[in-house]
Amino acid sequence: MCLSDIRDYSSYPGVVEWVGSHLAGEGLNVLVNNAGIAHWQGFDDITREHMLDCLETNAIVPLMMAKVLYSFLNIFSKYDQTRGLASLILSEENV
Repeated sequence: MCLSDIRDYSSYPGVVEWVGSHLAGEGLNVLVNNAGIAHWQGFDDITREHMLDCLETNAIVPLMMAKVLYSFLNIFSKYDQTRGLASLILSEENV
């Protein structure tokens, strides 16, 4: 699965379907959600659009991707609470 633009939120249902098809019902124990951009202009050249582009790609997109894949993380935490980072993050007292 390859997304040409991680900011294309309409493609997320396809991502969920693809990920789910590879998990065999066991869930996702770790999500490494890496997206990032930077605009390397001088201070005087930075625009509002540059800043909004960076904010969306570096902060909003990873949160939205985690949100659509959360159910897979939750499945794993219920499936095996003794392994993986998901069991620490998604334990009842932390959610």
